[in-house]
Amino acid sequence: MAYIVKRKVNGKPYFMEVEGYRENGKVKQRVLRYFGREDPRKNPEAKPIHKHQVVATYRFGDIALLWHCAEFVKLVDTINKYMPKRQGLSHGLMVFLLAAHRLTGDKPSASNLQQWCKSTFLSRLPGINTDKINKNTISYTLDCIHNRKRHCDQTLVIAKDLYEFAHKMFGLKEDTFFYDLTSTYFEGKHCPIARFGYSRDGLSDKLQINIGMVVDKTLGFPMMTKVFDGNINDVKTVFEMVYYAKFILGKEKAMLIMDRGMDSEDNIKIMDTTEYSYIIGLSCKHKFVNKLKSMNIDDWIEFEANDKKILLKKFSKNLFGKRRIVLLYYNEEIAFVQREARQRKIKYAEEQLCLETLTKNKAQEFTKGLSKYFDIETNNRKITWKKKQVEIRQSERTDGKFCIITDKDIPPEEIYTLYFSKDKVEKGFRHMKQDLDLHPTRKRLPDRVIADVFICHIGYLLLRLAEKLIQDKKIDVFWDTLSTETKEIRLLEYKKCCDNFYYDYVANNEIQKNIVDKLNLGKYVPVITTSTK
Repeated sequence: MAYIVKRKVNGKPYFMEVEGYRENGKVKQRVLRYFGREDPRKNPEAKPIHKHQVVATYRFGDIALLWHCAEFVKLVDTINKYMPKRQGLSHGLMVFLLAAHRLTGDKPSASNLQQWCKSTFLSRLPGINTDKINKNTISYTLDCIHNRKRHCDQTLVIAKDLYEFAHKMFGLKEDTFFYDLTSTYFEGKHCPIARFGYSRDGLSDKLQINIGMVVDKTLGFPMMTKVFDGNINDVKTVFEMVYYAKFILGKEKAMLIMDRGMDSEDNIKIMDTTEYSYIIGLSCKHKFVNKLKSMNIDDWIEFEANDKKILLKKFSKNLFGKRRIVLLYYNEEIAFVQREARQRKIKYAEEQLCLETLTKNKAQEFTKGLSKYFDIETNNRKITWKKKQVEIRQSERTDGKFCIITDKDIPPEEIYTLYFSKDKVEKGFRHMKQDLDLHPTRKRLPDRVIADVFICHIGYLLLRLAEKLIQDKKIDVFWDTLSTETKEIRLLEYKKCCDNFYYDYVANNEIQKNIVDKLNLGKYVPVITTSTK
């Protein structure tokens, strides 16, 4: 039976509601409610004062943000549509947990996924049983994503559906895409698709794989990601990526913007066959490029990009069996850097060539990479040399000049701007390697490597969605700041005096409060529970 009692603390009366109970034969009182100094027997409107105790804390802000992004594009449902059903956690939920763990966890791995999940608010949501997370369930999900023996590859169709749904939610339709290739290395020597190849990280002694990614121009969302052998040439990847985009993903019309590593005649003809438009950087392996760069041009078009003056000149030329547009551009800053670097190398080579004990082999070693600027002769076992001033001046004429080819007859300023918007795909690779911990790759089986890259693809899509959604709410921050701020938003589990529990989040500053309020992340706070622990 409950009743009101009065107790004095430092000579002041305090009132509380208690009930009696027996413990080991002794009668004791349990406090149910505190009323402070108000006596509820005299004042029926007196309200109890609740004393709350924090019993646990969970990560909330960053995980709730990613969960919000996943719900925005129906990530879990989309993945489950292509995956077999199973008891326990669905494959779609497991993919989300793996991707979120890669984005927010410290040293993410299969062994600590369960521990990480229990530290987040997700463990308090109904339907998410963290005890079901183990290496076997993770392995099964990865095998369902990609398994060559079972002819199972769900990566492209899932990526396509998520990409299209994201654009539909924003009311956009995009036909301009960037394609680029990067590499990531292995620490071991046992992955069949890992090869020695051109390393973009300067680690030529490490086995590697190559990863191709296509992102859109407007939002920078990834449309598709493909894993290639580590020794494949950039040029040879274009056919496969265009084939998948055209016939698997069903992109009838598109413009692909690619770097100068993809500029072969065959690739340009492939673009003609698929009726895709293109803007591709041209390398110096084409003779007509060197001729254009050596021309004296007086009627440049001046253009300012990122506070730098750029000179543009557009040509229409018959190339590879068809009339095409070539844009020649000149960057004075790059020209100065190239000229200075060449002069330093030539000066150092001259100093080495002036050694008294000069041999032909040493002379060739000193002028390695600069041989066209030096004329080295052997007369009566004596080595003589001189600089080729004509060759040096000829190289100086081409400094800072580059070419771009396209099939679109559009203004030169637009060609230049579109081509240099390709930093969106480079940003994607940077986030995948750094924020998603893809670099280095820690899987060994080819199927697991491909599935792991797909998890990073999903993680990067969630990252870009988070940036887009928060910037649409007039909060101008990017992922680095966004992840730092949301990581500090915690979920607290409180215990009331009557052994009931409830949850609430704690935001520490105005930015964190705005993020929670404007994205309505508070709706993910677990509901009050009355279960006694």
